[in-house]
Amino acid sequence: MRKILCLAIVPITVLAASTWSFAAAQFHVLAPAEESFIGMDQVLIIGEVTGFNEAKMVEISSNGKTLGFAPLQNGNFTFKTKLADGRHEITLAAPGVDRKSIRVFIGKQEGYRYHTELDMKYCNNCHEKAAASNYSVKPMQAELCRQCHDPVGTMEIVHGPVAASSCTPCHDPHGSRYDKFLVSIGKELCLACHSQNLSRKHIEERKNADCVKCHDPHSSAKEYHLR
Repeated sequence: MRKILCLAIVPITVLAASTWSFAAAQFHVLAPAEESFIGMDQVLIIGEVTGFNEAKMVEISSNGKTLGFAPLQNGNFTFKTKLADGRHEITLAAPGVDRKSIRVFIGKQEGYRYHTELDMKYCNNCHEKAAASNYSVKPMQAELCRQCHDPVGTMEIVHGPVAASSCTPCHDPHGSRYDKFLVSIGKELCLACHSQNLSRKHIEERKNADCVKCHDPHSSAKEYHLR
């Protein structure tokens, strides 16, 4: 009986290993956001590749026309370019990596804003050795943010992410189309974590009112982070 089980298991194991070995790596665009309006012709594309790959360069194209190539270092890349007014479908391609496309709009209607100026030297403010394409982040996220921003979470009852010194669950460190560089707004932002039935029911009873009208997202002296 043991021999039969072993024979049955081996092909499944080999098949699984074969499937894993051919899984393609993935592009992740950190900036700009999908479907963004950008009120300037200068665009900085920030991205990363997850999963095993041997690619050295990333080809960046817009509307089918190659704009250039960006070195891939430690799974990260940046590419700065100028784009004419109008709609652009930016495509990323590299050997062994699934192609990725995002759409942006260049023109007078400004929506997306970068967190910092479009100069690589400013990346060093948050990333160690960014100029050498090593985009490791300096330790303690909140401590890093306090280099430029006033401290938050000073009241008695501190919101979980703030207590964990984590700002990025709510704020995008590279750029955003929303005020205060939020990753989304309204109830969608809060429900990304507070998805319990009780939370949803509470929001519905308040007729989908903006949560921060009553709750402080950083800290409060009152229960439930009430203002």
